[in-house]
Amino acid sequence: MCFGDTLRSGLSMILNVDLSNEQWLQASLPVGNGGLGVRSAKMPAPSAFLASSVSTLELQQYILPEGIKDLADQSVVSVENIWTSLSGTVVPTSEARHIQKAWDRPVVVNHIDQLLSRTSNEVDKARLLAATAKQSGDWLQAAPIASVGLKLSDEAVRVAVAHRLGCRACEPYTCEPHTCEPHTCACG
Repeated sequence: MCFGDTLRSGLSMILNVDLSNEQWLQASLPVGNGGLGVRSAKMPAPSAFLASSVSTLELQQYILPEGIKDLADQSVVSVENIWTSLSGTVVPTSEARHIQKAWDRPVVVNHIDQLLSRTSNEVDKARLLAATAKQSGDWLQAAPIASVGLKLSDEAVRVAVAHRLGCRACEPYTCEPHTCEPHTCACG
C-alpha cells in the first residue's frame, strides 16, 4: 500500500465514510482551495522537485565538471512532463520557477476544475464552490481551545468534514424488531 492509499484509508476510518475518488481528490487539496490539506505526496511532489531543481541549478553548475554542466537533466524533463499532465498548463515564468507555490497552484486549480466538471448535480457544484470560497476553510485551521469555546466535538468535526467533502455522514438506521441482538439497538 502506498502512502496516498494509507492516508485515504486513514481518513475514511476517521470519518467513518467511504471516500469516492472525487471526495479523496478534494480532501487532498489545500484547505484554502476547498480541501482538507491532507496532501497525497503524488500531487505536490513534482512541484516541489521542480522548484528545488531550479533553486539549486546555479550550485549544480558550480559543482559539476565542465562536460556535464551542459547536459540536460533527464529527471527534470521527465518530471516536467508529469507536472504538465497534472497541471494542464505550461511551466511557470522564469522569475517564479524557484517558488514551489508557482508550480503547485496550477496543479491545484486544474484539480478543482476537474472536480467541478465532474459534478453530477447543482447541489454538488454549489458545495464545491462554497468549499473553495475565500475563508470557508478557516474553521479547519483554528486552534481548538476549549477554555474559550473554540473546540468542536469529534463528532461535530467528523460530520462537518464529511459534509465539506460531500460524503453521506448521517444515514438513518432502522432495524427490524426481533432481528437485533438484545441491548444493541433501540428495539431490544
